[in-house]
Amino acid sequence: MFKGWWVVATHFVVLFFTVGFYQYGLPLLVPHVIEHFETDAATINGLFTVHVALGLVVAPIAGPLVDRWSARGLLLIGVLVFAAGVAVLAVAPNVWIFVLGGGLGLGISGSLCGPMTGSAVISRFFTATRGRALGITSIGTSVGGFAVPGLIAVGVASIGWQNTVLAVAAVTAFFVAPLVALRFWNTPEAAGVEMEPAPEGASAPGDDHAAMTTREILGRLPFWLFSVSLALFIAVYTSTVFNLGLHFADRGLGSGQASTLMQLVAVGGIAGKLGFGALADRVPLKLAFIAAIGVTAAALGLLLAEPGYPALLATMLLMGVATGGLLPVWNALVPRLFGVANFGRTMGLMGPVISLTTMSVYPLVGAVRDATGSYSAVFQGDLVALALAVAVVVPLREGRG
Repeated sequence: MFKGWWVVATHFVVLFFTVGFYQYGLPLLVPHVIEHFETDAATINGLFTVHVALGLVVAPIAGPLVDRWSARGLLLIGVLVFAAGVAVLAVAPNVWIFVLGGGLGLGISGSLCGPMTGSAVISRFFTATRGRALGITSIGTSVGGFAVPGLIAVGVASIGWQNTVLAVAAVTAFFVAPLVALRFWNTPEAAGVEMEPAPEGASAPGDDHAAMTTREILGRLPFWLFSVSLALFIAVYTSTVFNLGLHFADRGLGSGQASTLMQLVAVGGIAGKLGFGALADRVPLKLAFIAAIGVTAAALGLLLAEPGYPALLATMLLMGVATGGLLPVWNALVPRLFGVANFGRTMGLMGPVISLTTMSVYPLVGAVRDATGSYSAVFQGDLVALALAVAVVVPLREGRG
């Protein structure tokens, strides 16, 4: 088997555990955490403010190291820090240690375990099927999103939420970390293989760019158009998903129903990532990105209408399909705009843009919910932000320039 697929499989597993817990499992624990610490939604949302704020520091430092040092080393550090951060969530003696300690561990790992490291290496191994490979690895988040909420629900019912979280930390440290150490290589040469050849008569997409400096990347308009639009999209999506557990509780849904709804977001994400991953090799990526924003807006509109449970099932599938396309499109567009040689540096520079845009969203969302008793005003603001995201990205031209 081509060793590039081992790289894909390894990052798939990393995303399964890290994003599966952080994005899909942790929201289901929020009602339990609020009750345990006798706190409120705004305070708990502070964890994600800490998480996002760390992107201001970690991503710009780690980005160049992906290209110049070791993506595998950074990914391994990220996995171990994730395990430590999750353990802090389980043993925190008070809500502030929960928010600050957990946010610190999850924030560092969020930068190191994501596309900045994994997708950078995958782009080095693959050419003609790069979009497909990126789409497959990104499915790890959705498969984790399907499996982890169910496991969390079973664990909470049997051994309590804190022991369940400790189990997640242990599995990550003793299974995922060794996998990264043994089956993730920085380059095809390090793995003893050659890069996947491009189709006859064609060059690898995005490989015609020479190495660029930070100033050169920041001086290009496409960087700002895509980064700002992406940041708005990510702010809307992540803040919405994190607060879905409490939104479902506000609507009177049971924990089993909430778990099923979160799993459907993940199921829809699998279809979205496979579909958008294949499209990333065939169609203008900007159009795919705008389509994902549009369908996400449709799902938010349905949430705003507070549909019944059957319609809510379909709404969660729709949200999953739309946002599922984000990772493969994002990961394919960066090398197309800036080249594989500049992938890590570009992703690192995008981190602060995303962080500055999103870091204030989480406590604001929690504060609005606490003040109004619902998320209606939040969803209305989300729709405005998505409209702005489309307006910003429309002038983007793919390729050089």
